[in-house]
Amino acid sequence: MNEWQPPAAPDTRQPLEEQLPPTVVGTPHAIEPRADAPLTWWRPGWLEIAKQVGFRWLYLTPVLILLATLAGAIIFPGLWNMWMAVGFKLLMLVIGLSAWLGSFAIRKAVQLRRDPFCIHCGYSLAGLPDDYRCPECGQPYDWRTIAEYRRDPQWFIERYHLGRQLPPRQQPFPARPSNRRSKDGT
Repeated sequence: MNEWQPPAAPDTRQPLEEQLPPTVVGTPHAIEPRADAPLTWWRPGWLEIAKQVGFRWLYLTPVLILLATLAGAIIFPGLWNMWMAVGFKLLMLVIGLSAWLGSFAIRKAVQLRRDPFCIHCGYSLAGLPDDYRCPECGQPYDWRTIAEYRRDPQWFIERYHLGRQLPPRQQPFPARPSNRRSKDGT
């Protein structure tokens, strides 16, 4: 009879450099929006997203259950109490699953696009030089920024927006005095 064995420890014989996550190769702070055009980000179309969802659409079966119980609660008032007890919990599950599935499908669709593309309009940049302007939208691009955008577009866009909220490097900021005293009395 086989006895239960604890799971094996991760292989730590690899050098530390190989265990680290990949380095950031391009940063969104280098992107300067043009004054004459608003800055937009390319997202894959519905067809590309649907291809990436595949069998995972089955995760959205709680949506059908939720809609069926809601319709049943409208027709049969006795089901309303059941929908109030279970429906809101199921609604939170549906919202979470839908957000996860959409994020997953968009990220995979962007990662699987192999040609170099403009991260603002989606135009294929194959055959064009590095560190140039997109012929379609006129926004500047470089291969490192495209590679970073391809890894996780949502996180790249979020970093861009958060970086725009920071003050410029040259601008000093006022330091306010602290009213707290340290534990040692200084």
